[in-house]
Amino acid sequence: MTAATNALGRELQLVHAAQWLYAINAEPFVPGAGDPYARLVRGFEIGENGTDGTDDADGTLASIAERGPVWRSRLDTWVVTGPAALRELSAGAEPVVSAAVPQAEAWLPGPARQRTTEIARDLARRGGTRAVGRQAGSLREQAGQAAARLGPGPVDLVADFAEPLTAAGYAAVLDVPEERRAAFAADLAAAAPAVDALLCPQTLDTTRRMAAGVRGLRELFAGRAHAEADLVLAVAGARAAADLLGDALRRLLDRPREWALLRSDPAHADRLVEEVLHQRPPWRACPLVVLARAEVAGTRIEAGDSVTAVSTPAAGAPAPLPVAACATLLPAARALAGPALVALAARFPLLWPDGEPVHMRRAPLTRRLVRLPARLGEEETR
Repeated sequence: MTAATNALGRELQLVHAAQWLYAINAEPFVPGAGDPYARLVRGFEIGENGTDGTDDADGTLASIAERGPVWRSRLDTWVVTGPAALRELSAGAEPVVSAAVPQAEAWLPGPARQRTTEIARDLARRGGTRAVGRQAGSLREQAGQAAARLGPGPVDLVADFAEPLTAAGYAAVLDVPEERRAAFAADLAAAAPAVDALLCPQTLDTTRRMAAGVRGLRELFAGRAHAEADLVLAVAGARAAADLLGDALRRLLDRPREWALLRSDPAHADRLVEEVLHQRPPWRACPLVVLARAEVAGTRIEAGDSVTAVSTPAAGAPAPLPVAACATLLPAARALAGPALVALAARFPLLWPDGEPVHMRRAPLTRRLVRLPARLGEEETR
């Protein structure tokens, strides 16, 4: 490995070590109630062996909320939570998304670039409701083909359905030439941890693969009028779409009546997608840097300070998107998830779980599923 790679590896290890240290200790090397934000961003609050269970994820979010709407973490970032404080932050501080940990290959436009209206306009042109609407027929076709490739019996709904369909759907949305689609899918898979890597250092091997995937995507879009927006939509938009579809399918695994309703009333897919979005937004935390001094919930935040916006819903209330910028990822994610659910339900009358779902570690923003074992078929054979 090169000296630069070795240096990056050390930085990643040091940042993750700090997250673990402050997650456990109230003060450096003093046992006690640790920093709940550090517990969240280290990305291990997902149960034993990466499966969901009675873990401390909800308790961590509750602990973050208990500290108030604005407080400073031991990791030297402001933590802002609660709908009122998040609105105040967005209105006054000019926050833009910014990596909080070392990056091997940046895929976000820089803060100054995000401040312009051009990048927002490009994102809307490429991934907004109107742009995605023009691809609605293609997305339905892709969903039908993905469902048709599956047969009755055991299946991993993430690896066998959600991820390949997302790659095919976003290839259509982003006008990827047919001869480049296999490479696009491979680069998309390699770049999958990139969103979570904004807050949680990945392993060095994962970071190197991720950087190669981002470079491949950047090269694919080079020379386009909307290259920056296309890269963001490929890296973050496709991740949001795959996670939304995975979360919706997981919800349906234990709800046979809802699966039957989906078969008899395809319009239920859109309602289901909206419910999932309210309960589990694509990002539950968003790393930011503020470009203007602001006062949020009575606390002064200076220009240049790091901030993480965290969604911590009250009991029974929907979780808000932490910042408005996340909403630019949703039209294409919605447009893909709805037809996917309809196509799968139309092909298979029965869906039931076939094992425990598995979530990726070091994924504090997305909590992304990496395995969703299920069985598909016409009649139950258990």
